[in-house]
Amino acid sequence: MKLNNLQILRGISALMVCCFHFRGDLNISTFEAGDLLFRKGSIGVPIFFVISGFIMAFTTEKLDTDKQNYFSNITLFFKKRIIRIVPLYYLLTFGWIILGGGITLYFSDQLLLSRLIHSLLFIQHKNQPPVLYLGWSLNYEMFFFVIFGVSLLFRRKRYLFLILFFIFSYTAGSFIIIENPFWKMMTNSLNVYFVMGVVLNLFLKRMKLPYQLSLIISVILILIFSAQFFNLFHIKNHLLLLLVVSGFVFSFLLLDYRLKIKGNYFLILLGDISYSLYLSHPFVDILFRRFKVEDFYRVPFFIFKIFVAIGVAVFLYHFIEKKITNYLKLKLKI
Repeated sequence: MKLNNLQILRGISALMVCCFHFRGDLNISTFEAGDLLFRKGSIGVPIFFVISGFIMAFTTEKLDTDKQNYFSNITLFFKKRIIRIVPLYYLLTFGWIILGGGITLYFSDQLLLSRLIHSLLFIQHKNQPPVLYLGWSLNYEMFFFVIFGVSLLFRRKRYLFLILFFIFSYTAGSFIIIENPFWKMMTNSLNVYFVMGVVLNLFLKRMKLPYQLSLIISVILILIFSAQFFNLFHIKNHLLLLLVVSGFVFSFLLLDYRLKIKGNYFLILLGDISYSLYLSHPFVDILFRRFKVEDFYRVPFFIFKIFVAIGVAVFLYHFIEKKITNYLKLKLKI
């Protein structure tokens, strides 16, 4: 089953994060339009987390029907996920190092070297963010990936293990305060977004919603999220925000599962390049920071930056990300 609309949502989420980081280009002294429109753009990351949890559950469903190759399929799951995430992240991490002063600087400074090693191992550093700062979200991604991989050993009870593990870890974080970056990550409420993705997969497997009801639910959930995103109302409660974000993802899943909407080619392409766009747009931001723009030109400048970021991501996706992935699949016989 092709999840074109979920892929489109990936692209929308990456654009949200881009707009969040580029929003300063729309701010002028008399009107901070960028902050008004996109100060909540970082919500694209929790959306990614929900999608990621859903995809992990969705792609491992066949494990229950192919019991003979159960453990080899688990190994295959790990390989596919690693070659999807690691190569481009490593490449752009070293690209960011070169922009920041060169590789020699990192190997001659003990603190910088430690930061680099933590970044490459997807472990949160005690005092510093990852070298490529967006890597903080990949630390969560890889943590959940490992826990999800462990859960596969429990076979049909894997979802029970996942839910109990993260309920326990989140609850433990509320009562046990430890100044350790890994403990803080393990007990962070952001992990629940991954779990919600798994729950959405279980729900869609078992529930058959009528077409008209699916359409109504989808429209309502998109409107609620949009109203929150554009500051028509503000949600302070973490649980309510989790439900709004999960509902937004669910609305796009309904477009695939029940409404059977094929999706626009360009928007699907935007979803295909979403990982490259997410990781590479800071390079575009750095490139354009040297230009001083008059207030009158800020809107076209912002739009131009977005298109440049998309262009860079298209290049990275087609000529680097896909080629590396296909090469590793060939070598690893995936």
